[in-house]
Amino acid sequence: MAAGSGTPNYLKAAFLNVYNLSLLGGAAVASALTGDWMIGLGALGLEALWLVVGPDLKPFQRAVKESAREEREKEDRKRVDQLMSELPEREWQRAKALDELRREIERDVQHNPSFQAILLATELEKLAQLHASFVRLASACRRAETYLQAVDVRDLERQVKAQESLQEKMTDESVRDLAGKNAAVLKKRLETIKEIETFLARARGQMNLIENSIRLLRDQALTMTSPDQLTEQLDDLLTGVDAVQQSVKDAEALIGGRMEPIAPISSPDERVNPTVGDRFKNLE
Repeated sequence: MAAGSGTPNYLKAAFLNVYNLSLLGGAAVASALTGDWMIGLGALGLEALWLVVGPDLKPFQRAVKESAREEREKEDRKRVDQLMSELPEREWQRAKALDELRREIERDVQHNPSFQAILLATELEKLAQLHASFVRLASACRRAETYLQAVDVRDLERQVKAQESLQEKMTDESVRDLAGKNAAVLKKRLETIKEIETFLARARGQMNLIENSIRLLRDQALTMTSPDQLTEQLDDLLTGVDAVQQSVKDAEALIGGRMEPIAPISSPDERVNPTVGDRFKNLE
């Protein structure tokens, strides 16, 4: 229903409207059964008029936007539920508790006379976005931690030293060149691990901030005197989350592009006269 820009396609919605299709289909059937083609022509005329006027009607546009929003929320909810089902027990409990807090805030602000219904819907949608962001961050942290647990940093550092030693001691230029390239790749992996560790710390910090801020909003929900108070706090949180969400994409790209550790390389002292074939086998 939404166009590529994110704005609903009102013309398409007007045509696919269930009442429109029902009336159009009914007119077609009536025309065919009675043999009176004027019914069909009249229906086509009304259809053309509807498609010209209907998409510009404000009530129709509001209905389309609301329908699109509900559909979007439904899909988001399914994705969030799927991510939650994959979380460790502790993270699942945190996400579940946060969702319960969100519902309590919704209930309280709805009973707060300072909030207008039209403004309230927007702010409640932001609360749902924050919960979804928390779950996505928790899921990204799980993947990052799983990756880091599978990586032996000390072994990578040992491999770097072995490659650098090989580069210094070997006389064959091609072997020295390959050893240098392997050392560079291994160092890049170590840098990537540090980037993932930094992301993990940022994401965990943002999750804690979301949790603490939602709890604060829960305490304040009944006593807020202006919707601006809620709006300001939610917008600040969403801005911070957006920044970390970009880091989520970067971290997933790093994890997705990881390379397995290369096989350990024997010291040149252990292989006095290696053949060319052995040299390349050792560098695999």
